[in-house]
Amino acid sequence: MPDKFDELETRISRTVELVKTTRQEQAQTEKELASARRQIAALERELEQLRRERDVVKNKVESLLEMLAKLTEETLV
Repeated sequence: MPDKFDELETRISRTVELVKTTRQEQAQTEKELASARRQIAALERELEQLRRERDVVKNKVESLLEMLAKLTEETLV
C-alpha cells in the first residue's frame, strides 16, 4: 500500500512540475509574441513611410522628365 502512495505522490509531483514548466513556457511565448507584434507594427509603419517617399520621388522624376521633354520640343521647333 505505501508503494502505491509513493507512486501517486511521484506522479502528482511530476504533473505539478510539468504544469509549472508549461506555464513558464507559455508566458515566455506570449512575451515573444507581443515583441514580434510590436516589431511587425514598426516595420509596417516604416514600409508605409518608404512607400510615401517613393511616391514623392516618382512624382519629382516625372516632373523633371516632363520639363526635359518640353525643353527638347522647344529646341526642335
